[in-house]
Amino acid sequence: MPSKSHQARLTVGVVALGATVALQACGSPDPPEPVPATWQAQPGLPVEVDGELWVGGEQVPGEWWGVQGRGTRWIGVHFDRTWWWGNDAQPRRMEGEVDQGPAISTSGRYLAYVVGSGHEWTLVAVDALEGAALGTLGLPRQRMSPSPRAMAVTDDGLVVVGGPRFQWLWRPLVDGTTVDLARTAPGQAVVGGTDAGLVVNEGGYDRTDGAQGAPYLARIAEDGTLRRLVPVPTHDALAAGEEWLAYALPGTLGGEALGPDELQVQRLDGSATGVVVAPEGWRFNPSDMQWETADELLVVLVSADGDEALARCRPDQKTCALVDLPD
Repeated sequence: MPSKSHQARLTVGVVALGATVALQACGSPDPPEPVPATWQAQPGLPVEVDGELWVGGEQVPGEWWGVQGRGTRWIGVHFDRTWWWGNDAQPRRMEGEVDQGPAISTSGRYLAYVVGSGHEWTLVAVDALEGAALGTLGLPRQRMSPSPRAMAVTDDGLVVVGGPRFQWLWRPLVDGTTVDLARTAPGQAVVGGTDAGLVVNEGGYDRTDGAQGAPYLARIAEDGTLRRLVPVPTHDALAAGEEWLAYALPGTLGGEALGPDELQVQRLDGSATGVVVAPEGWRFNPSDMQWETADELLVVLVSADGDEALARCRPDQKTCALVDLPD
């Protein structure tokens, strides 16, 4: 059976995207030993495999999952289900009750999260580079299910926060005020952030789960207006980088699915499409993939026995190689 840490890590990682994954093992031979590939002593982003978190070539103490970030700046969930962040291998706890997953900017400098319970919620923003809070914002006082969360943070420090009945843009580095996106971007719903821009779905401002509507990438201005970039395929999980995007097809996650054995890839402009296939004996965990460089994707793999590994995929070459992690 998959390990408890693997089950918990996958569940939290996908909940942050508005879905739930439950894993069930099935009988299969043991996966092959990883074939070493090039490992950077100073990886371009934090990586977490089988509960072990590596930041800047150093292992962070404890057991982790749901890790995102860039360089040495990261966010993640500790084994005790508390959320933490760091600018190095020294973790710092997000104070308060964090129910929904935080958001972190493309550069990893800014992060935001919602704390609270019942009908009182507060949005918190942090400058991870300076190690200081940017400020807090009180959210609408009402019971919400699901609870509100930070949808995305830009490298300019703009924060999109939303719940079942509202979606705001908060400007802590501009003037600390908010913009109602129902007014500036009617019929649109920001549902996440990527290296290539915000993921937006066609749909009312209250559809923060992204359950319906055609998705596309966009940039958001300080006045709350959205500038469309390119459409993206309907997906269960998406990682969009500078040149390429990778995604899992709808219906891939959820239920008893262990994970797909292939990911769809295409250039941002749609000029090239294809698939990358997981190494033999492994399947992809699409909720845990990030672009390391413009044309290299790091994605966690899982076996039927619950073992995990890391792969580096090249969409231009349609290849995925196992990465030999440090001991």
